[in-house]
Amino acid sequence: MQPGILRTIPTVIDVPASPREINDLGQAFNELLVTQNQRLQHERQFISDASHELRTPIAAIRGNLSLIRRRGDAHPEVIPESLQFIDEESLRMQHLIENLLHLSRADRAKLVLTNQDLSHLILTLGEHYQPSIDQPLELAIESDIHVQGNAEMIQQIVVALLDNAHKYSPHDQPIRLSLQQTSQAVELAVADHGEGIPDDQKQAVFQRFYRVDQSRSQTIEGSGLGLAIVRQLVTLNQATIKITNNQPTGSIFTISWPITK
Repeated sequence: MQPGILRTIPTVIDVPASPREINDLGQAFNELLVTQNQRLQHERQFISDASHELRTPIAAIRGNLSLIRRRGDAHPEVIPESLQFIDEESLRMQHLIENLLHLSRADRAKLVLTNQDLSHLILTLGEHYQPSIDQPLELAIESDIHVQGNAEMIQQIVVALLDNAHKYSPHDQPIRLSLQQTSQAVELAVADHGEGIPDDQKQAVFQRFYRVDQSRSQTIEGSGLGLAIVRQLVTLNQATIKITNNQPTGSIFTISWPITK
């Protein structure tokens, strides 16, 4: 095989019906092949998407540098605007690379989870987050709720969900951060009054580089990696995340830690 060429994994192999031991072994091997092919396809798609996302800011930066070189001497007024554009696009590229690194680290992370006072953690985070946004932040935090988790990652999850709610919510509508414990689970939720997410896209938004409304991707900052990172961090904390509809409009992101008895 030539260097740099990725070998294609066979889809499946023919499995004889008998003897039974050979059939069972063949079926198990075919399942492994399917899993490996799916993983390979996901990796190829991820590399393709990452390359596409990075290509856009790089092209914009090079285009503005070319504009300065060609017209800067005769039209110096173009220089400040081009420099600002270069700064914005380089910052966008920096954030994208940071998010890619977060995903890479999360994919390889092995955590030791410890007891966390989730009530104190979320209440403190919410109070500190409120001054950074213009929407009212409603806090509904039940006291003395504990989970097994990683404090730094839980904070990263909540901030990412609050940032998401802030970006997609009207400025005069509240965002609600709540924490409660039921007989089945500890539930941490972020609710907004934005446009909401269609039912057929509620799972897709956790895919890498996915954006619900492609027409808004140019007006709302983001790489489409935030929720993919959130889901990975939630899984590492042995929890689950789901999206439901808020009323009358908007979405509720709920993270659940099951109660073990």
